[in-house]
Amino acid sequence: MNSAKTLNYETRPVKFTERKMILASISKLVSQFGGDYQYIGFGGLTFTDFKLFHNELHLREMYSIEGGDVSIEKLNFNKPFGFINVIPHLSTVALTNGSIDLTKKSLVWMDYDDCLENFFFDDITALFSKLPVGSIYIVTCNRQLDNKKSGVPYSVDDFIENFGSNTPFDIQSKELNRKNSYKGIRRALKLHLENILKQRSNSEGIVYDFNQLYNILYNENRGAEMYTYGGVITTNTSTIQEINLSEFDFIRRDDDTYNLVLPNFTRKEIDLVNVHIHGEEKELVDRKIIDQSELDIYKSIYKYMPYFLDVRV
Repeated sequence: MNSAKTLNYETRPVKFTERKMILASISKLVSQFGGDYQYIGFGGLTFTDFKLFHNELHLREMYSIEGGDVSIEKLNFNKPFGFINVIPHLSTVALTNGSIDLTKKSLVWMDYDDCLENFFFDDITALFSKLPVGSIYIVTCNRQLDNKKSGVPYSVDDFIENFGSNTPFDIQSKELNRKNSYKGIRRALKLHLENILKQRSNSEGIVYDFNQLYNILYNENRGAEMYTYGGVITTNTSTIQEINLSEFDFIRRDDDTYNLVLPNFTRKEIDLVNVHIHGEEKELVDRKIIDQSELDIYKSIYKYMPYFLDVRV
């Protein structure tokens, strides 16, 4: 993974918004399940998630998996906190070589640069074989599912050839096309993690469940089409039903997706809308400066949107 060299996640507004949305809901989950959490993710050179999750969730045990060709010296130099452990291995190696104690309650965000690959499933096997109840698992990837040789979307046969037993038995070509590829990705990931939890349940005599919370689609401006899937591990006696997540309209527990888009407002437009944020802003809509649909979107996510400023120092 070489995103550390090519992408600055701190200046990607849609990604940043998603991060803050998920953080808000995670705060409730962490409070509900209690105890100390460790964070496992990909820090890159900016360590954006790490800074945010430490500051807001007070996590102090953090692991940044870095399998690209950025030097360990450069990564360690750029980490914002000394307690971040940089692990210079590919994700599956880092999760299986004993570098991280996966029996600890964890917040895991596997924020892959890639389209769906077989090692995603290997990572799931490593994680879901050990993670305890209350652990949160999130995966983000490019939702494109194209044959690398032909450049056209996978056929069912292509998918089976690439992913073998991780292919849902009844997967259909309409779940693999460019519009609906996230459906095929979700079904494959869900099938695998549920199989791992079933095996674990049979072995340990405890019924483990994975409660989906996130099913998010977003496109960065002129960038990749991305998909985020995730939730929390519970048991038959431990459920998230007690947690009130109704205030977060981006929570998705089933096949429905949340489509994350940002309105293209100017700073001046935002300032006026904010004054009337809990009422109705008629002036800008009536004057056709902004659309009502954009206004509705803004009101639903304004708390999570970043503001980038050019500051002279």
